[in-house]
Amino acid sequence: MNYFYLRIPLYFLLITAGLFRSQAKPFALAKPEVLLTGWNARCLTHADLNGDGLADLVYFNLDKSYLEILYRTKKGELPQNVRPVRKNRWEPVLEDSKYQTERIFISGSITDITVGDLNSDDAPDIITASPEDGVRIYFRENNASWSDALEIESDKIRPYSKSLQVINKHSRNDLYQISFVKGQPQYPSSLYREGDKRAYGVELIDLNNDEILDWMYLVPGDDFSLKVRLGQKQGFGPELSFDITLASFPTPFPDSFATNSQKFCSIDALSREAVVFSFSLENKKSSVQPFEVISYDIFSTTNKESCWTMGDFNNDSITELVTASSENGEVLLLESNRDGFSGLVDSSPSLRGITQLSSIKQGGQTKLLVLSTEEEVLGVSDYREGSGFSFPSMIKVDGVPMAAEPSITDKETDDKILVLCEEDSEYVLKTFESSGNDSGYEVKNQFKVEELRREPSSLFTCDLNGDNFEDVLILSGRDAPVILLADNKGGWKSFAQDSVVRKSFMKGVEVENLSKLSSPNSQKDELLIAGDGFVRIIAWEADELRVLEQFNSKDQAGELTTPIKIDWEGKGVHEIFAFHEDGYWERLHTEKNEVSMANRWEGSFLVPNEVATFRVSGGTKLLALGDSGFQVISPKDSQKLSLEVETRHLTDLPKIRHHGIECGDFNNDGVIDLVCLDGKKNLLEFLKLDEKTQSWESTLHFEVFEKNLHYQGKKGGLYEPREGLVVDLNGDELDDLVFLVHDRLLLYKQIDSSGK
Repeated sequence: MNYFYLRIPLYFLLITAGLFRSQAKPFALAKPEVLLTGWNARCLTHADLNGDGLADLVYFNLDKSYLEILYRTKKGELPQNVRPVRKNRWEPVLEDSKYQTERIFISGSITDITVGDLNSDDAPDIITASPEDGVRIYFRENNASWSDALEIESDKIRPYSKSLQVINKHSRNDLYQISFVKGQPQYPSSLYREGDKRAYGVELIDLNNDEILDWMYLVPGDDFSLKVRLGQKQGFGPELSFDITLASFPTPFPDSFATNSQKFCSIDALSREAVVFSFSLENKKSSVQPFEVISYDIFSTTNKESCWTMGDFNNDSITELVTASSENGEVLLLESNRDGFSGLVDSSPSLRGITQLSSIKQGGQTKLLVLSTEEEVLGVSDYREGSGFSFPSMIKVDGVPMAAEPSITDKETDDKILVLCEEDSEYVLKTFESSGNDSGYEVKNQFKVEELRREPSSLFTCDLNGDNFEDVLILSGRDAPVILLADNKGGWKSFAQDSVVRKSFMKGVEVENLSKLSSPNSQKDELLIAGDGFVRIIAWEADELRVLEQFNSKDQAGELTTPIKIDWEGKGVHEIFAFHEDGYWERLHTEKNEVSMANRWEGSFLVPNEVATFRVSGGTKLLALGDSGFQVISPKDSQKLSLEVETRHLTDLPKIRHHGIECGDFNNDGVIDLVCLDGKKNLLEFLKLDEKTQSWESTLHFEVFEKNLHYQGKKGGLYEPREGLVVDLNGDELDDLVFLVHDRLLLYKQIDSSGK
């Protein structure tokens, strides 16, 4: 069973060692074979399509809308199992032609091509894809013809190459996986989504030597642009971000996967250096940052609103994270263990328009409180092992529930539920308690909130006065929150109506600006409030609200959100962090007198709406919860897979900035060389590794032919050559070069410099 995934030139006769050191083996390339392709042909790939041991070439002819297959010929022999195109006097075939042409006409467009045996007949099939026409498969038939296109069900394919990949039957992972049995697609397929709509490229490889494929892709423009999700038996784990910014999709070194250190080459997006890096299971080099980030992508990056809660829903003594998007009628539970989150997600159908989730204690079990303002209902879901969350059992609420929050009680008592309802244009706060029978919950107390002038957004519970009864803040957009203190009879009393601190310093506070922390000297909760350029600690002192401390940001013009106090290093010393609107975390205060950790943490961070802590076997980690997913921020060197940059090389050619790279042995000395491309300057540069110094040397460079981009009114692309391959063209076991440029295919064969 196979699967597939939804993921240069100048005329010259001979290039020799004129620029090499005397002991270096020379590069020797024959003059190019030049073939007509049609303007802006694309999606160049290669495979042995007729089983003769020679590499054939495939590309999409954009001008004439067909797949063009070029079968390599042996000396004096025509290729077998080929149905060549009919002779055309306008396109004569030369007697000494190195290729025999075959064509498959295409209706529509193509942005990616790959080759693989999908019907297990030992003959390669051709798979094409485009955003407009989806995925189509052309099976190789017994009479050497190609079948009509088989269209399969797929999501929208990305509009560029490197989006398809065929894997063998031994893999159990997928990106967008559709398995084939005897040429028939097996549904339903498995879908996994990248974390960013800019994500580019699909490489499925085993990076951590567990015999399960891992998924690597690139997010251009990110500071941490290289992303990896480690494969698991049932899918992929969380997104690992690596501190490297790349301009080209990584090219694997030949045979590097046979070692324990997979090696790749790419171009640095900032410096335009050629970069060679490898992955390892050991941290060979400690991170320069005091943290590491793992991203979990749950919803689309265009998602506008999501909600989160944490609790031990499956009674395994490990906290789980549950989330929902207001756009989808489901709740998602992220599986976790003592080491953290696995990346696997269980989905359960639920209400539409969910705006709030909370964990509550009922009957000795942790259950899920679900509020939907769209459907105007409130319910409770049970978690059942193997089947997920049940559909919520409704709580009868007179009026429209606007916000809900559990009121935490002691371990022997069920939690109360505080519900703010709208009844006849009035807002009423109701306290629901478990009835102890099948009827669920019943109202035990209610309080008319007369101070609200705008629609409330959420409830925030805390013990302000230290009486062991949870008080509540009613948040409502641009207004100051309404503060209600609880009494021992379950009633409420409005507090601090005239407080300057409430009306001025707490005006416009929302959940993302607010957190609570327990005072070490009392049982009262203190409030941590983030604003424009500061974080303040506010508490009830001497029967009034007071600002106890203020911590200023370095950039006081920027807004801070999601403040939190955390023992980051697990040494009993707490620090205060907040997220700056410019995209970084800032440490505003630490209990240490002397610290070496930077106050500004920069990286590939999502914008959090909430922040929480998560305890695992390795200590406490920070959870940043956003609209499309969340991130786990942990101390450095906790990531199991590490990346090490082995070598870099910056060209000394003036005004040259490379954007593409390939690797191969271009002088047959057993050492991998690099060829870098500056498409805007139409230039190739060859690099050779000095094994003693482990540095790269520029040994050869030249401009591509037809430097003028205009020809009879036609124009090539912004980058020319636009695509290239390193492949053994003629079966001599030497690496050759193939490039698409303008309306030509240029093929440079390597000459054996040993003279054989």
